[in-house]
Amino acid sequence: MHRLSSKKIALGAVTALSILLLTACGPTNPDLRPEDSKLRDGINLLIKNLIANHPKLQNWSQTAVDAQIKRALPRGISTPAGWKLTWPDAKSGELPYLYVPWSLTGTYPNHFTADNATYSGGKAVTDSVIRDLAVQEFGDDEYFAALVDVRYSTVDSKWILFTSVPYLPITDNAYGWASAASGKWKISDFGTALVGCGKVPATVQAEFGFTCPK
Repeated sequence: MHRLSSKKIALGAVTALSILLLTACGPTNPDLRPEDSKLRDGINLLIKNLIANHPKLQNWSQTAVDAQIKRALPRGISTPAGWKLTWPDAKSGELPYLYVPWSLTGTYPNHFTADNATYSGGKAVTDSVIRDLAVQEFGDDEYFAALVDVRYSTVDSKWILFTSVPYLPITDNAYGWASAASGKWKISDFGTALVGCGKVPATVQAEFGFTCPK
């Protein structure tokens, strides 16, 4: 039998320890729930941003919310808009739900839980176009809402459909249409009902399951 020298044993132990440390410090599974500390930091930034830019939209008690988020946070779910936290038993003045955007959690999952209605029609839109539409709708306020389910029409490629999901519960989700003109995309209509009626071709509306009254 061959015996390993003490030097080789020590080298093997160091190598094993190095692999263990590298594995422990390596990238984590992006589908895992973000830590409470990251979620709290994200919530506080969203609140601070909204109060600074849209103070009249605040519909909660800051004292109540401060106490609410100091407690253990709900499990939540992963959605295209961000990590969604829901408090089914939220008290008066507290937040019933919110979305922490992925840009604030430092992660981006491979898989999402279905949260809002999605469109089966159309095809995916590039990130650069989505960012342009977000700036058109919300200006420089990147922490107001997420644009999700942004789809090109395959019936008429000059039309894009998108959904807006506010990060804080200050208004309902909305959807909108953008049209192409002179090589640029411009939002044509935006709202919560009958959006695009009289502006978007009926065949394009039907591709995504919408109809307009006759």
